[in-house]
Amino acid sequence: MAFFKNKRRKLKGGGKSHIQEIRSPYSHRRLLTNKKPLTKLGGKNYSGELKLSYKRSFPFKKWILIGGGIIALIIIIYTTVFTNFFLIKQWKVYGDDVIQENSKFEEYLKANQNKNLVFLDTNKIEKTIKSQYPEIKNLVIKKVYPDTIILDYTNFPDKANLIDIVGDTQKKFIINEIGLITQQDTENPNLPYINLKTDKVLELNAYAITREKLEYILTAVYDYEELFRMKVLNAEYKPREKEVHIKTERNFIVWLDTNLTVQEQYAKLKKVMGELNIYTESLEYIDLRISSANGDRVIFKRK
Repeated sequence: MAFFKNKRRKLKGGGKSHIQEIRSPYSHRRLLTNKKPLTKLGGKNYSGELKLSYKRSFPFKKWILIGGGIIALIIIIYTTVFTNFFLIKQWKVYGDDVIQENSKFEEYLKANQNKNLVFLDTNKIEKTIKSQYPEIKNLVIKKVYPDTIILDYTNFPDKANLIDIVGDTQKKFIINEIGLITQQDTENPNLPYINLKTDKVLELNAYAITREKLEYILTAVYDYEELFRMKVLNAEYKPREKEVHIKTERNFIVWLDTNLTVQEQYAKLKKVMGELNIYTESLEYIDLRISSANGDRVIFKRK
């Protein structure tokens, strides 16, 4: 065969034959390559990777944008700091009260007139106004550029009529949700009435009752009307005794202990209503203050 054409013969000696070389029939061929000749630069031969570097020119448009931004920033800083463009010139007040030019905030707002609106600390102003006007529940101050302040607020709602009893004299007030006196010498027939005996006459914008006790009294009034379908004429708060006495439309009084919940005391009254008919009997009072082991002890007095 052609493959063994150039095969060398076996050598004699030793009784053994050795094949010394076998050549491939393709060994005479040369592999063709696509290598390109080396490029000569400056009379020298170079091989490998040739890195080229060049200097890029900065685009002219970017120079324009940067320059324009710097100019705009300078104009903004100059307008903000060195001109009257952002000075406060007017304010608008929106709230629960009827606000006119003689607004209760006018004096304070005038103190901030001609100040720079950009640097005005609205959070600080809100805290200051709330401390001066505790009847305000929510307050938001907004900046309207270039020169206006908007003050938007809501008051705590009125919750009860308060009859302040000092000796033989009485004075009418209206108190809000936190027990603050908001109006005097007036009443609102749509609100519950609370009687309170004091050593001296209360004044406008003073706290008559704590918020927690006011909530307790109003709960006692509204829950009684809902549970027993009987209108409450008024409630008397006795802070020293820690009691609330509610007077019903049938002219008997229900005594409550503020150390106990309204619900547990009314639950006792519900249990004894089979024996005590509050709708037909002539009663002077019902005492729900007494606690017992089974929690259902009720004391009452007939007229």
